[in-house]
Amino acid sequence: MPDFLLEIGCEEIPARMIDAAALDLRERVHKLLERERLSAAGAIASLDSPRRLAVLAAGIPVAQPDVTEQVTGPSAHVAFKDGQPTSAAHAFAKKAGVHVSHLERVTTPKGEYLAAKITKKGRPATEVLSELLPKEINAIYWPKNMYWRKPSEKFVRPVRWLVALLDREVIPLEFDGIRAGNQSRGHRILAQGPVRIPSAGSSYVDALRAAKVLGRGEREHQIRKALDAATRKIPGARWREDKALVDTVVNLTEFPSAILGSFDREFLELPEEVLVTVMRDHQKYFAVEAATGKLLPHFLAVLNTEGDPRGIIRHGHERVLRARFSDARFFWQTDQKHPLRERTAWLKNVTFQKDLGSYYEKTQRVIFDCNGAVERWKGSDPESSVSSLRICDLKRNCHFLDFRRAGRLGKGKAHADEQKTCAWFK
Repeated sequence: MPDFLLEIGCEEIPARMIDAAALDLRERVHKLLERERLSAAGAIASLDSPRRLAVLAAGIPVAQPDVTEQVTGPSAHVAFKDGQPTSAAHAFAKKAGVHVSHLERVTTPKGEYLAAKITKKGRPATEVLSELLPKEINAIYWPKNMYWRKPSEKFVRPVRWLVALLDREVIPLEFDGIRAGNQSRGHRILAQGPVRIPSAGSSYVDALRAAKVLGRGEREHQIRKALDAATRKIPGARWREDKALVDTVVNLTEFPSAILGSFDREFLELPEEVLVTVMRDHQKYFAVEAATGKLLPHFLAVLNTEGDPRGIIRHGHERVLRARFSDARFFWQTDQKHPLRERTAWLKNVTFQKDLGSYYEKTQRVIFDCNGAVERWKGSDPESSVSSLRICDLKRNCHFLDFRRAGRLGKGKAHADEQKTCAWFK
């Protein structure tokens, strides 16, 4: 049985959307093959990169198997009169494509009816797939969709090429004005010209690998290996493990490598949360730390190319990070001019919810609840002293670095103000 390949080539897909879309496409193809009696003999695998979503199904039938169905017609007392078939029986036989003498009587809860066995001849797999695959491609869920040529056909980015093969045979499907063929594309920089896919199956993976496009597992392995090699240039250092960031850079690259960069030691005076937020969330850099866990003035950047022998890319990354850290230092130093508790009153201008008032009013409600809890427990009240500070860091400048880390940065500010912080995360 032949192997089936579908590859959708497009402009770079946002990294955060690739995993869900690849899973969605694989499940849709799996359900389509089962629904159309073309189930794969082997596993259905997916291959994705920033510029492509692909599905490989091993061993699907060349054509749908023939199916015999029993179709129920008119009741027996209507179909026959005085033992002879009536016009109703003849009409049913003609519709079923059989002679009236081949009709059968079946007993149902409603009585005796005529029935006929119809054999539906299976359609070729290429015909079924060319008809139904465009609908499945169009149905892939994306947080944001776009359309170009046909408003009825949408995708996350402009579709540039399609590969659809049943072994060596091209499946004649079309989506968004692009007709499928056997020509793919390799790495945008490291490979030139189209990449001919000789057939579906392992030769597809080999052709992409030759064109500097690695599979997801290979990219992650290569990234981790490159990060380890770059970090060994600094004695006693290690890169900070971050699985979420690894997954992100895997989805940003097709043939990854890594470089080691540095920044001025004076920036280490900033809180670690500030530095890591800038490197991780804004620049997709990995932090470098000593064996003790202390942050070092270095970073690791993952590239979508073979390397940076002349150091030009490294120099550019260092310039960008220097500017980012300078902004962060300005925000942090500006925040130090006002104690955190002083900012509580500023929350009067920040709406919590239109029917529930401002964040200041919410803070007062939290203080009231904390005081009531302390009275019931008859204990100390660190929560009541900190509860007035738990939201006020929304009015800090460093909050603009990353909204999700506002509480952590607020904790650092409270510590800088020598406030009690033992209950900050409770």
